[in-house]
Amino acid sequence: MVFPLIGKSMEKEEDEMGEKTEFVKLTCAEISTLWGTFINDNMVICVMTHFMETVEDPEVKTILEETLQVAINHKNIIEAIFLKENIVVPQGFPLEKHVVSNAPRLFSDIFYMQFVLQLAKYGVISHTSSLTLSAREDICQMYHDFLNHTSLVYQHAVFCMQKKGVFVRMPLMNYPEEIDFVDEKKFLTGWFGRRRALLGIEATHLMMNAINNEVGKATCIGFSQVASEQILRDYFLRGKHVCTHLMSSIHEVLEESDVPTAMSWDQNVTNSTTSPFSDQLMLYIVGTLSFLGVAAYGTGISTSMRRDIISMYLGFMSKAGAFGEHGMDLMIERNWLEQPPQFEDREKIAKRKN
Repeated sequence: MVFPLIGKSMEKEEDEMGEKTEFVKLTCAEISTLWGTFINDNMVICVMTHFMETVEDPEVKTILEETLQVAINHKNIIEAIFLKENIVVPQGFPLEKHVVSNAPRLFSDIFYMQFVLQLAKYGVISHTSSLTLSAREDICQMYHDFLNHTSLVYQHAVFCMQKKGVFVRMPLMNYPEEIDFVDEKKFLTGWFGRRRALLGIEATHLMMNAINNEVGKATCIGFSQVASEQILRDYFLRGKHVCTHLMSSIHEVLEESDVPTAMSWDQNVTNSTTSPFSDQLMLYIVGTLSFLGVAAYGTGISTSMRRDIISMYLGFMSKAGAFGEHGMDLMIERNWLEQPPQFEDREKIAKRKN
């Protein structure tokens, strides 16, 4: 798979007529999204490299190869843009430092597929957001291409999981047969008494968040077995318990409306105690899942019309945010958190010593 490198100088270049053409510099939004995409592609490359070494199913291996190739090409395109714009290239996660070669598998092939599905889903959302935040023509085109590449990975992962009978579909519901209007104020309530049945969109986001927490729980279980420091093992175990608690709350709401709940992925963690990744990379992965969870809960709030569900999501955001912040503290204490692009501290510059 070949992706064209698209980029323009931030200063001046000769056009076909030999005239000087001035190009705009990257904005803070474009620099920040490029930086974040680069770091995340680094993470994906590391994870897919271990998955590729240990996968057994040839069809799953094909999906992993595609995911790895897309991440490598996206990373290379962004790195070339950074170099052309004279922007320092982030360190990210070099393979030789963060992946243990020939380490025993920590997760099953089914988990590999579910993890790829989550990565692709969040990649589609991220690239869409980055596209809408970009203005320069080459960056807009780049994110448009990235979105297409990631969408294909998502589709291929879905089709493969469906073929193997492990894809969790959203619940079925009866087709609406007539137009209706809300005529009772209890449509918005949910604190006390009998609650109304879930809307289709409410059940959809509850199911999505249940699945997200299933993946997060399995990830934390696996990482808790192999982390080198006890404080990190305890942190990952805390993540397991947080995910379990959130899933329990979601399942209660779904079951109240007789909506089938998501399947469990716990059985897809092996008993290995040898880490395939560095502690730094594992903390970053779990932290990323936590903050993506916060974003998903925010989306759930925006689509919910029952007060009890909104309140539940707000509680989820608080728990996931606190857990993610603890992980960032652990990274900062170990000098593992790379500084994202930021504006200059003008007051600090003004007070600098000569």
